[in-house]
Amino acid sequence: MFIQHNFLRIIRKRTHLTQVDIASLLNISDFANVSRWEKGIKTPNVEILLGYHILFGISVESLFDRQKQELKQILIPRIRERIAYLHTIENGDPKVKGRIAYLVEVLSRLTI
Repeated sequence: MFIQHNFLRIIRKRTHLTQVDIASLLNISDFANVSRWEKGIKTPNVEILLGYHILFGISVESLFDRQKQELKQILIPRIRERIAYLHTIENGDPKVKGRIAYLVEVLSRLTI
C-alpha cells in the first residue's frame, strides 16, 4: 500500500500540530512512527488513516490519489480487452451482456 506520505506532513503542518501531537491524539506510543509515515518509510494502518480523516477532515481516498491514478491507467486497457473478449463469447447471453454493460459503465467513469 502506498500513501502520499508528503501529504500527511503537509496537512499536519497546515494545522501547526507536531508529530508528537499526532502520536498522542492517535494513541501511538512512538511518535517517530509519524515521521516514518511522513517520509514514506512506513505505511500507517487503516485505523491511523481514518484518524487522519477525522482529525483533518480529508477524504481517505485523497491519501491514495497518486496510486489511484496509476491504477486507473492499468485498469483502463484491461477493461477494454475484457469487453472485447466478452463480445466474442456473448451469443445473446443476457448475463454476458450485463457484464459488458457494467464494464462499459466503469470504463466511461474512468475515462471522464
